[in-house]
Amino acid sequence: MDMPPEARRHIAEDHIAWLTTVTDSGAPAPNPVWFVPDGDDLVVFSAPGSRKVHNIAERPTVTLNFNSDPHGADIVVINGTASATPNKKSSGLRAYLDKYEASITGELGTTVEEIDRIYSTELRITPTRVRLTPPA
Repeated sequence: MDMPPEARRHIAEDHIAWLTTVTDSGAPAPNPVWFVPDGDDLVVFSAPGSRKVHNIAERPTVTLNFNSDPHGADIVVINGTASATPNKKSSGLRAYLDKYEASITGELGTTVEEIDRIYSTELRITPTRVRLTPPA
């Protein structure tokens, strides 16, 4: 799908987005995630036993929301279909390391290898729709 410029900017610049899955009871479950583009898809890594992984296996429809500006403008919500693939390493995706390696070794105080071990399930989101803030 062709991404609007506003969405492309958030994908390139934002460090965190909110991945919302749907629980067994039908409730939305938003979680902050690290993400990178990979072709037309967006990729997130998760712990294999997480609720996100379970929810996606049962109900693959998701949204990825980016933070707005302080006044509620510049809103981008990407609707999509997600799939989960076990035994994948974030270190195998160069864009992920380029974006997050400094945070892994700095802010988190851990190693890329440890992140690969803990967050070994790739969540691949294929966008189906993009919603933007209505023009003023």
